[in-house]
Amino acid sequence: MAQDKNAHPRRRVLLVRGGTLSRYSGLGGAFHDLRTSLEAEQITGWESAGIEEYTLPVGASGLRRLLKRWFGHPKQVLQTIRRLHKASSVDLIHVADQEQAHLIPKRSPAPVVVYIHDFFHLFPETIALNGERIEVGEQRPPWYRRSDLKRLMKGISRANGIICNTQATESLCRKHFPNIPLYRIPYGLDTAKFAPTLPLPSAPSGLSSTTCNLLVVGSHAPRKRLKFLIRMLSQLPEELLQSLMIHHIGGDSCPYGGVTASEYATQHGVPWTHVGGEISDGILNHYRWHTEALLFPSGAEGFGYPPVESMAAGQPVLASDRPAHNELMPDGHCLGAEDEDAWRQAIQEVHSSWSARNGADREPVQALIKHVEFLSPERFHSDMSHAWTEISSS
Repeated sequence: MAQDKNAHPRRRVLLVRGGTLSRYSGLGGAFHDLRTSLEAEQITGWESAGIEEYTLPVGASGLRRLLKRWFGHPKQVLQTIRRLHKASSVDLIHVADQEQAHLIPKRSPAPVVVYIHDFFHLFPETIALNGERIEVGEQRPPWYRRSDLKRLMKGISRANGIICNTQATESLCRKHFPNIPLYRIPYGLDTAKFAPTLPLPSAPSGLSSTTCNLLVVGSHAPRKRLKFLIRMLSQLPEELLQSLMIHHIGGDSCPYGGVTASEYATQHGVPWTHVGGEISDGILNHYRWHTEALLFPSGAEGFGYPPVESMAAGQPVLASDRPAHNELMPDGHCLGAEDEDAWRQAIQEVHSSWSARNGADREPVQALIKHVEFLSPERFHSDMSHAWTEISSS
């Protein structure tokens, strides 16, 4: 179709990140969705100037990875920016996340914006919940990581603009980078991808109709508080506890060492099965549709995909009243992060609802599906277009 002579030409943005990430990870998924939207011409006034990322062979040494991250890839990114700028083929550089901020050149010929998803590692902290000290971010990184973090901080300070996704991250941006233009743009969520199809398809083979199945999605990082969840569950009445089954989708091992989530559950007599890490969207949806509720006790999230995705699937969510998922849940729906009695009461209510249905499928909660409409892709595309246009014009 011929282009409208009166239409403004699209501006071009180069998407930059480091090593490729799985689309099933948080940062990888966010980058995949942004790239897909851009290539589908859904961000008004913008088109892709290309993608800069790399893939290392499986088993590459730590030294090789470090050299690629610190020297090889930044050099390649700068060369690409200069080449595109010389050809008048780029208007903006978008760095995918804070972990790639070292890629922001010292003297970029084109404006650069970085999307900050969280500050867990740049500004690590220890929070106390239920008398337990929980590390949010790596508290004692090795020397090479400390050097890496300094590079990231310097990179962010060189940005022409920052985009973040939640109020909690926004406040930290304003505190630590007060002179850089800032835009808060929560992720977009294509709710149609999660909407339950009726009649529901068959349940995954790991789900039994004789148990009240509950879902946990996420890693076993300390801030996810799976230990709190398991200890709290272990204090349920024995008969009720043994009629539950917890299905965990995500990493089973703790990234900082220690016992796995499944081992910890076994030690406390909690029925628990580890489904796996990289589960397709389709299979994960089947778990959402056929389990009674998502359990999300996390103490800190940059955004927190699992609660909003479960709500989009019409699945009840039990989440702690902590950033940033407490920004995304309906008012009054979060549970006190330290209130074990409230958690047990909520689980007992979920169990009672399951028991009363006597084997019938759970009805999707339409109010939750409607609630997440504020995260529409159209709103995300519009906000991103506005931010990119302002930063590229600065």
